[in-house]
Amino acid sequence: MAVDWKIVGLPRWYDCKLGRIKDQPLAKLVGISKNRIRARRLMLGIAAYTVDQLIEPYRNLLGVESDPVIAARCGVSVASVKTYRDSLGIAPMARPTPRKQRIPANHPVRPYKALLGLVSDLDIAKLSGVPVATVKALREAFGFEPVVPLPEPPKPDPVPDYQGPWLGYESLFGTMSAAKISRAVGVPFTVVERRQEFLGIAPYQRVSKVARYEHLLGLVSDGVLAKLAGVSTSRIAQIRKLKD
Repeated sequence: MAVDWKIVGLPRWYDCKLGRIKDQPLAKLVGISKNRIRARRLMLGIAAYTVDQLIEPYRNLLGVESDPVIAARCGVSVASVKTYRDSLGIAPMARPTPRKQRIPANHPVRPYKALLGLVSDLDIAKLSGVPVATVKALREAFGFEPVVPLPEPPKPDPVPDYQGPWLGYESLFGTMSAAKISRAVGVPFTVVERRQEFLGIAPYQRVSKVARYEHLLGLVSDGVLAKLAGVSTSRIAQIRKLKD
């Protein structure tokens, strides 16, 4: 499609974002209406954003890796990966059929049986309070391959506290928001915020405990996933509904 620059007019700073994020969020970011964003996108011949754009770079993994693994890599829901894979006519990666094994009802790993082969032996061992070797033996008995432990969230570099008036709280940067630090140490918010900027420390961003396990949504029960992530079952149910 040829672009009529007489109609389009001068370039806008947000043109590079058109079609890369949804029209509504971009409209809020720019401060104009969704209709104006959509009209400019159409004038430039740019297709609307779809979640498929996030999955496309991992297309070669479809059918090779499981949908949950691909979803975790590209940051979308498992349902979105499945829909995209189905649209291409690619069959899902088959999970091996579990061998006919049973775990005794009173065994500590029994409540977490569904996690075998989906998360690392170490994660299940921590949940059930048994040695990793015990979980490994059970997993192998069911014929599941080992899973590499998920990387831990990066921890901020420690900052030493400084001595002086309205100082002495620098070690808290990166562990909580400036507003929370202000309330905790009794220093005005603007002072805390400027101190953080002066030291070049990025503002604290809360990371969901569930984020690293979102690829398991729909694969295991909400209760099991809640225990794995360390949150309430209702929180898991809420996130699952948002992802649907």
